[in-house]
This record gives sequence, structure tokens and C-alpha cells, in this order.
Amino acid sequence: MKKLVSLMLTGALAFSLSTGALAAEEVKSPDNDLVVALQADATHLDPHVSSNGYSNTITNAMYETLLTFNEKSEVVPLLAKEWSVSEDGLSYTFVLNEGIKFHDGEPFNADAVVAVYQRGLDDDSLTLKRSINNWESVTADSEYQVTIKLKEANNTFVNKITQVRMVSPKAMEQGKDYLAKNSAGTGPFKLSDRVDGGYTKLVRNDDYWQEGPGVDTLTFTVVPEDGSRIAMLQTGEADIIDPVPAIDVARIEDDPTIVVENFPGITYRYVTLNTQMELPDGRKPFADKRVRQALNYAFDSKAYAQVVFNGYAVEPTSIFSQNIMYYAPQTPYTPDLDKAKELMKEAGFEDGFDVQIIVDNTTIEMKGAEFVKQQLSQINVNVELLANESTANAELTSAPLEDTTVQMWYVNWGSGSYEADGSMRNILHGDKFPPNGYNTAFWNNEEFNNLLDDALKMTDTEEIAEAYAKAQAIAWEECPWIFLGNNNTLTAHKSYVTGMQYKPAGELVFRTISMNH
Repeated sequence: MKKLVSLMLTGALAFSLSTGALAAEEVKSPDNDLVVALQADATHLDPHVSSNGYSNTITNAMYETLLTFNEKSEVVPLLAKEWSVSEDGLSYTFVLNEGIKFHDGEPFNADAVVAVYQRGLDDDSLTLKRSINNWESVTADSEYQVTIKLKEANNTFVNKITQVRMVSPKAMEQGKDYLAKNSAGTGPFKLSDRVDGGYTKLVRNDDYWQEGPGVDTLTFTVVPEDGSRIAMLQTGEADIIDPVPAIDVARIEDDPTIVVENFPGITYRYVTLNTQMELPDGRKPFADKRVRQALNYAFDSKAYAQVVFNGYAVEPTSIFSQNIMYYAPQTPYTPDLDKAKELMKEAGFEDGFDVQIIVDNTTIEMKGAEFVKQQLSQINVNVELLANESTANAELTSAPLEDTTVQMWYVNWGSGSYEADGSMRNILHGDKFPPNGYNTAFWNNEEFNNLLDDALKMTDTEEIAEAYAKAQAIAWEECPWIFLGNNNTLTAHKSYVTGMQYKPAGELVFRTISMNH
């Protein structure tokens, strides 16, 4: 029986074998201990520091937010049981659930929400800072009621607050190093043990405030090699693997003991082009729009989808996934080598140039970057691949413009808030150069910036759609990236695993996970 399950997005917003990994006998015990083999490790276990999808997958098991998304990708209460907004759209009042405790025994209440906000104000190095930069104040109205006042009206606020995880104030006082080794959330699992680059072991929180998981432990082991993850699932050394390489789906989809989940993704793939980069002769190739467009005309996204993802991908028709609210389709860059070469000649780069691209050193990322390298060689752009651990690339891409060494970055982005602003602002707005964001193209277009800023204050959905459509058209024309497209997300688990949920931004959710042997 074929076990390929396709989970469609609902509505406009969708909701050992490797170096450093545990040996199988160390990871797997027979009874109620669930093992997840991930392609890469978390960058940090402090939820206000970490940012990548694997970090979120692990920290989401330990930390929770005031609001979350349901299976229809609607914003619903979690730690807050209800909320209201003022007529001017500036103040949001949350009534909190009572009787909830953090893992360290401290109470979850309005003061804890205030403390999270204060932490973001006090430490510019936290990714939390990017989530609260529009917050004017947070006030504890009572023990279980809190009001967040915004600097400016923002129609995406309830989406974005789903990314702000609540942490024990007492633990936050002890700092990032403490939270790297100790969990202090309200979630269904608590941290037991961790070896960076190897594994993270969680234990069930028996004091969890709502119905929780049916497993005793949840162990994430890092297995970068695709074939190794597949083998671990087949032998039962792992119960879940993420991701499944598209090329390997056929190997396992007919196995009655395995279920392959095929999720239409919102994770968009692209290559950033540092518009400020100088060649040794002083020229700046990516400062010229003609060069950036030439790279896109030289790139065959249809072939990329087939070669790299075995067809489990969608060609780019805008700067983010069509599954995001306010997506506006653009005219695709159909492969045209003659046009690409003509543009390169007009820009004075007929002979091409040498450039470096950084990429995570996982199988699928390397395969994609190699494809990009081959495509650009057709117009004499000679690409050198610099493969690093994801943590190293995270550090490289956090450097400010004056210190950056990043010329091109093979990367992907999926907005956990499932909306247009979250799919553009942090990676393209002129205010989001590192370390304030991830605009490693260092592209700054005033009209684009203004459209994003103005859209946040709008209340009419047609006006919002028009503003975001214009913004997409500008970025599509300007080409701060090579547009690659978005791949479906493929994960797999043993058939006895139940209760696993998935967020299209690339995060697994384990609150109700069980194993029914």
C-alpha cells in the first residue's frame, strides 16, 4: 500500500551514522523513547537566540507562546486564553491561563511576559529583538492580564507574536549560557542532556498544564547524511527523520512500516547577491541590476526543481511562496542564455568574474549549490563553494556590512508567521542589514521599504494586497537574489508514530506525539 500522504494548506495562511551523532545503541531504547534524526543541529537552545528551523523544532517542544496556529493556520490562544485589540489598533490585551508553571517551578503570569519584553530591550544580540522592535510597552494590568502597546499599528501583530516564546524570568536572569543547558519554558518536554552537534535529549514534562505527549523521552540526533537518515528509519534506529531527500521517496514510500508526509511548503530558496561586494579590481558586479538579472536568466528553475528535489518543488513566480497571504505572481525569468550574456556584456562583465558562495554542508544544500554553480558557469561566472556548518554560516551572515565576507549565500527562508511582511521584511528591507536582520544582499530600495512600512498600518485588505503586490514587483525586477523556488517538505516516520504535527515553515510539533506499537 502506498503511504505517501499529501497535506494541503488550508486557506491563505498555511499552517549512529554521522560524525558527532549518537550510535544507535546509545540513542534508541525499546519502550517509550522516541528518536528523531535531523539533518542539522539547533544553533542554540535559548529560544530568544536561536533562529533556524531545526532550532525551532527542538525549542518548540520546550517553549510556548501566547498565541499559536491551529491546523487551519488560524491564530488561536495558547498561553493566553483570549485577547482583544483597541480601536486604534495600538493596544492588545491578553488574558492569560492560570496555574501554569515554568520548568523551574516559577509561575507563568503577566510579570513573566513583561520580563520577556524587557530582555529583548536590554540585549541587542537576541533574535527576540527583531520580534519586539515595534512594541512601545508591556504592562501587567493584573496577575493574569497583560497589555502590549505598539509604536505603530501593525496588522500582522497577532501573527508575529506566535514567534515570541515565554521563558522563566528567573532563568533569563542567568543568561544565554544557562539556557543553552537548561530548559525554562512551559512546554510538554524538558531538557535532559545535550551534546552540541550530536544530540539533544528531552524528557516529558509530567506537570504539563494540558494534555501532553505519550512518550517518555524525545531525542533529536544530528545525521547530516541523507542515506544515513533513511537507513536509521528503515532499521528502526530512528522513529522520525527530517527531511526525507526527494530522490529517496521512492525507496521508502511502499514500505508498510513507514509513512512519508508530503507538505506543500512555504520555505523559499534563493541565493543572496551582495550588492556592495567589490572584486579585487574594485568593480561591484552585483551593484548592477543587469548582472543580477543576467544570473536569473541563466538559471533554469524547472531543471533545478527536478534535479535537486526530484520534482517535489515549485518554480519561483514571486519572491516568496504562493502559499503565503498576499502572494502576487510575477512574470517568470524563463531561461535565456542569449539574453543573459547580452546583459552581462552591457554591464561590462562579458568575461564574467570569480565569486564565492557560502552554503550549509548538508547533502541537499550542497547539491543545490552545485547546480547553481553549474548554471552560472554558462555566463562565465565562476563560483567557488564554501561549505560550512549551519552554525558557522549563521555567524558569518550576522556580520555588519563593514565586516562581512559574504558574497553570495545559498539559503532558504520560511516565515513562521505565514504572512507577506514576515516573508520580506527581515530579508529585504533596508533597515534589516545584519546584525539587525538577514538582508545579506545589502539591498536598499526606498520605494520597497516604504510599501512594506505603509502596508503594516493599513486596515483595508485590498489596499494591503496592492501594496504588497507592488513590493513584490519591485524586488522581482531588481533581483537582489537568484530566485530558486520553494520545495515541498518531506518528512517520514514509522507507522506506529501518531500525533505529530507540522508547521509549513519547517518545524515539527511534538505536543501530542505518541507511539502505538
